[in-house]
Amino acid sequence: MTRKLSADRTPSNQSTREDAGRKSDGAAWFAPIARKLEEIFTRKVAGETAFRACVDISTAERWLAGTSAPQGVHLARLLCSDIGDQLHVALIENVQTPWAEARRAELKRAQLLREREEIERRLAALGPLGK
Repeated sequence: MTRKLSADRTPSNQSTREDAGRKSDGAAWFAPIARKLEEIFTRKVAGETAFRACVDISTAERWLAGTSAPQGVHLARLLCSDIGDQLHVALIENVQTPWAEARRAELKRAQLLREREEIERRLAALGPLGK
């Protein structure tokens, strides 16, 4: 003998992107990356973004406008592109976990080492101190 576990229901009108009654803002996480892209490319931002993500310019425009965000392979292409390091920093900008804080500290340490090397190079170019 079989019995029904639940009554037949009509399909829900709610989207599948709703979690426990709260709508998730699926594109908000991309805002720091969009700001970084606009900072890197002062002109033709959508075209440069589309080129690196291998999408249409209209798709990149939607990403930059905040109405949608890249998924899967397109996000991976952006992060693996020539500007991926800068985008990764923007992506973890607001992440407050130990690994993100360690990564930011590592990046800051590397920046300071580069600056120190540059200062040492400039000092060496000036020559030794006289009497």
